[in-house]
Amino acid sequence: MEIAEPLDRTDCYGVLKPYLPALDDSFRAAMQRWQAWLGKLDGSPADVSARSRANTLYDFIVVEVTKRFAPDPHVRVRKERGFLVVRFHDLVAMRFKKFRSNTLKTSSVATAQSLAFSNQTLEISEVTIQPMTHVVAGYLLDDLDLNIAKVAVTCTMFGDHLWAPIQISGTVAPVAAVPQVSTEAAPAPRVRSKRVKKIIDDGQQAAGGSEE
Repeated sequence: MEIAEPLDRTDCYGVLKPYLPALDDSFRAAMQRWQAWLGKLDGSPADVSARSRANTLYDFIVVEVTKRFAPDPHVRVRKERGFLVVRFHDLVAMRFKKFRSNTLKTSSVATAQSLAFSNQTLEISEVTIQPMTHVVAGYLLDDLDLNIAKVAVTCTMFGDHLWAPIQISGTVAPVAAVPQVSTEAAPAPRVRSKRVKKIIDDGQQAAGGSEE
């Protein structure tokens, strides 16, 4: 097993920036489908459990994300052991989840696959192209659990945020990130690879400007 060195927030944002509007559209469309589907059911919406809502909404998110990103030649959309993983430029691998609170952390069954993803741990195999930064695009419902209040991208390792979440929509509260402690007296400046720099520059030209 190998622990990859994840992209920092600036580089990750640079890779993802052109795709953030489509990600937001995917979450919103999925919620609209859920609300329309719920309205057609007999009985009270309270009859549907939170778990059923999360599972159904996830299925709708998968459909909406696949529809928007599958045609893009720079994005790979694939199912891995039942979960959707979207790979952007083979630099960022994204999964989709529901945040459990304003801390923007998630809950899931601790399988070998989920732990490897959330801990930035990659298996070395013949098909591995290169280490990718693992992120989660997630949503947080409003206080009444009726609509999406926030959509954001997070990057964690061993349960802690590596950097501040990338806000897609809504207001993202500050969260504690892992302190980056250097053991070097004079750390060398970070060198961005030519490939990452080109992808970020191309994305900025397409989207216009930098993060607000």
